[in-house]
Amino acid sequence: MERRHITFIFLAASLLLTFNLLSNMNKPEEKPDDAREEIVEVDTDANGPKDGKPGDGNDVPAEEDKVTYDRQFATLGSVNPEDGYRMLVTLDSKGASVHRVELSNPNYQSYEHDDDGGYLGQLAFDETDGHGVKINVIGPGTPAAQAIAKTEGAANGLKVGDTIVSVNDQPISDIKSFQEAMRGTKPRGEIEVTVERPSATEGEEPEKIVFTAALRKHPIEVIKPDVSTITGANGLPQEYVHPPAYLTTLAQVGSLTAREGAAQYKSLAEIKGLPSLIHGNWKTTQVSENEVHFEMTLFPSDLKQLGDNRKLRLVKKFKLTKVTEEMTDAEGFHIDYDLELHNESEESLSVAYKQLGPTGLPLEGWWYAHKISHGFGTAGIRDVTWESEDGSDYRLFTVYDLVEQAQKEGADPQTPLYNLDTNVKTKYAGVDAQYFNSSLLLDHENSSNSIDLAEATAAPIAPIDESYEPKTDCTFTLQSRAYPIGGGQTVNQKFRIFAGPKKTDVLQHYGLGKVEYYGWFSPVSSILLVVLHGLYSVLGSYGLAIIVLTLMVRGAMHPISRKQAKNMQIQQALAPEIKRISDQYKDDPEGRLKAQQELFKKHNFNPVGGCLMMFIQLPIFLGLYRALAVDFQLRQAPLIPGLAWCSNLAAPDQLLYWANWMPEFLSRPTGFPSLGPYLNILPLVTVSLFLVQQKLFMPPPQDEQQAMQQRIMTIMMIFMGVMFFKVPSGLCIYFITSSIWGIVERKLLPKPKNIPVVVEAKKEEIKQPKVRQAKKKK
Repeated sequence: MERRHITFIFLAASLLLTFNLLSNMNKPEEKPDDAREEIVEVDTDANGPKDGKPGDGNDVPAEEDKVTYDRQFATLGSVNPEDGYRMLVTLDSKGASVHRVELSNPNYQSYEHDDDGGYLGQLAFDETDGHGVKINVIGPGTPAAQAIAKTEGAANGLKVGDTIVSVNDQPISDIKSFQEAMRGTKPRGEIEVTVERPSATEGEEPEKIVFTAALRKHPIEVIKPDVSTITGANGLPQEYVHPPAYLTTLAQVGSLTAREGAAQYKSLAEIKGLPSLIHGNWKTTQVSENEVHFEMTLFPSDLKQLGDNRKLRLVKKFKLTKVTEEMTDAEGFHIDYDLELHNESEESLSVAYKQLGPTGLPLEGWWYAHKISHGFGTAGIRDVTWESEDGSDYRLFTVYDLVEQAQKEGADPQTPLYNLDTNVKTKYAGVDAQYFNSSLLLDHENSSNSIDLAEATAAPIAPIDESYEPKTDCTFTLQSRAYPIGGGQTVNQKFRIFAGPKKTDVLQHYGLGKVEYYGWFSPVSSILLVVLHGLYSVLGSYGLAIIVLTLMVRGAMHPISRKQAKNMQIQQALAPEIKRISDQYKDDPEGRLKAQQELFKKHNFNPVGGCLMMFIQLPIFLGLYRALAVDFQLRQAPLIPGLAWCSNLAAPDQLLYWANWMPEFLSRPTGFPSLGPYLNILPLVTVSLFLVQQKLFMPPPQDEQQAMQQRIMTIMMIFMGVMFFKVPSGLCIYFITSSIWGIVERKLLPKPKNIPVVVEAKKEEIKQPKVRQAKKKK
């Protein structure tokens, strides 16, 4: 080959390589299939489009006018119950997701934020290079929205776009310094906030405005952005921000399908080559104070792989119902959610959507609380629930099982919610916490050309929690079948998002009654709870109501428990005689049994009577135990109003925080023999009374073997005390009251008559044949 040809080829190759390099510099970096898909909470310039206003709701732009929207937030409802809403919902244009749901009822306050100081509002900050934090959303009814301006001429209330530069004269440089400043505040206290507000005139310096804000206690957040601390590739801890709630993406468009392995979690896998519906910002339209629309359009250039002039528009509509006088207290805990798929092509287009569930449900009580599972064992902190449309099938998938499957199989295993080969339709799927629940209810009747589900699964949506596995965030994914949408046609799938407390009347109203479970003796628990709530309405204290209810139950069971105590008393008195008979007839089982039966018959003693009485009482006592462990009303109900100790009957009494000076293996939140981070008094009183009962009721040991058995029982009782140390204080009050009743009941029983005399006579009867037998042997 001639040298000039070689030179030409070399130059052409060099030019081609340079062109490729320049082209790749303008392309976003593609992640490998196994790369971590992290959802950051706040983007740069997250305050909305360039003009700072939401979308105007006009027609979707033509392809030549294609726009990229900045991230922005929108709100529905209010956190102030006087505004007529049960909740404040914050929506995020990124993924058209539910960013946060806060309940407005002041009785549903959060104690996960007890160390965070007072509540100003969740403001979705951006940092500003060391000069304050920029506000991206102001929730109606929050102290931030109601702040009073001290600067003359300024309007009340903080605004989106304001930058907080100081709190109580403490400079704010970033989010961390803001959090530290707020930790020094108290609920129901007042703070002074200084902000810089951009000037309306371009080029002028920002206006500095001073506000005073009356703080409150943090409301409960049924849904919130959540963060896990994981071990990074370099072995150092790093943060992983969980995906937000109720994301929607496409599983299929025409012949294009979501490629598994393109994201760390199968639920987040999207169709390669299309704009991301999960990570992208949707067009936002605030229709009214209680309705927001999000839109995302896939243009012909996005769908060119399917042919010419393909166009698909997705719309997500969220609407919050305002509470009216006609509505009951059980209503208003839902968001109406419509998913619309508009085929704006001239030809039919086959489409399947993928709808994710909630994330970030409350972790309150994670170190002591245990939900009751259907069947054996306990449920976890964030479990997935599912029920069929006809109510014939209900299932609960515990976080324990989902985590175990993930550890066993790896690579994001998905657990089917039901058998798709059947004709079963889904009524709802949800995520269930200890006292709160968020579920997606499907409205099959009112949906226009709704699409049936092709798959419904549950799985962890975040890395397995390294500190405590049951804290792992789990959710569900509903995937529709591919549905052919005609040219110019629309498919509308209606949902209802429930996010509220697990109160009986609320759950029943939304058809979620099976979520509340009291165990095998649910009817007994339900009856006892009706009585408990009736007593509370009269006494005004759940602590007193529990004591009175326990006394009522023990009083009703007195004839049975008195007979049981009397039976045990006789057994204790006859113990020496039973021992002598056993020694006398140790080589004669038939004779020993006959002698014991004669003794029992003479003194009207039934050796199995105590067990029988116990089985009769078991449903009542277990039903009461379960009722007190599950009932939502005990959450944050104080034993003595106004006293910090035992201020939550659903939690341990928490007299003293001792984690700072107790050994770590004893004070850590979980694990054996951990007692938790607090010193609790009521469990110690409970176990002490158990030991007293054991001492009073058990017959004295007649030999070394019995003495050893009783020592083992005492050790087991102490061991039970360790397990009992983190039991909710409401249950401790029940056990303490019941134990005192049992001790008093036993002490007031008259001693069995004639037993000592009879026993002595019996001793002689037994001794005589023993002597005669000895003489015959000689």
